[in-house]
Amino acid sequence: MDLSQILANSLVRGAELGLLAIGLTMVYDILKFANFAHTDYAILGAFLVYLCNQTLGLPLILSVIVAAFITGLFGISIDKVVFKPMRRKGAKEVTSMICSLGIAIALRNIVRLLWTSGTKTYAMPIRRPLEILGARVTPVQIGIIVAGILSMIAFHILLHRTKFGKALRAISDNRALASACAIDSEKMIQWMWFIACAFGVMGGTMIAMEHLLYPRLGFDIIIPVFCAAILGGIGNPYGAMVGALILALAENIMLSLDFGYLAGLHGLFNVGPIQISTGYKPAISFVILIAVLLFRPTGILGKK
Repeated sequence: MDLSQILANSLVRGAELGLLAIGLTMVYDILKFANFAHTDYAILGAFLVYLCNQTLGLPLILSVIVAAFITGLFGISIDKVVFKPMRRKGAKEVTSMICSLGIAIALRNIVRLLWTSGTKTYAMPIRRPLEILGARVTPVQIGIIVAGILSMIAFHILLHRTKFGKALRAISDNRALASACAIDSEKMIQWMWFIACAFGVMGGTMIAMEHLLYPRLGFDIIIPVFCAAILGGIGNPYGAMVGALILALAENIMLSLDFGYLAGLHGLFNVGPIQISTGYKPAISFVILIAVLLFRPTGILGKK
């Protein structure tokens, strides 16, 4: 695999993981707990996209908008039923984290009950890949990259050019002081859940578009998403974007390397080509995650 193909694949993977990691890091930044159900929210939304697209016959883009809206409302409802009462009772963050793990398991099995364990695909035409600067990229992958970039630009504008974004950053810095300044923190938290779930649905749908959609997909991508968020600096949305891109580059570089030369002691023995199977891609994320936690637990753009 040449450099241009590695960069193209990394941009696609980075766009997918970046949208998921942004939502995860937003929840941690505001509520201070790791939401293990985040990727399962995203896959629930991806299945709603499948429902709208394949069953109801809606266009794919419209299906994503509808599914993102419904999943955002679902995230707000779960917060009102589960997490908001816990905040009122002063529950510790680890309690909320354990509850999110239970929600993730429940969602995964509900999705499997409704749509079975089989794989699903969206109604998309099969088109030949295009060759751009030496890299072969499908129209779907181009759409994923463009959608990812536009979504991140929209998120930046939302965070820095709107009253909502300024209020959200104020709550992140000091919730008590923000409340003293007449900022309704609970209302902002509800909007935060809506946005985090909506971005998650876009990221989950992108992964399902490029690969396949199945109920365990949320579990399979949770390590790469957490790794991207922690690598960039947990609690920093821009760090999540950077972390996702770096992780994507690391994954694609490792998968493209031939370890046969090293295993043969620099050519002393002929052992043939040895490459890492794509099935071991989550292991690469896990190794990077351990290394970050050991040597730089605050991440690249994290606060010390």
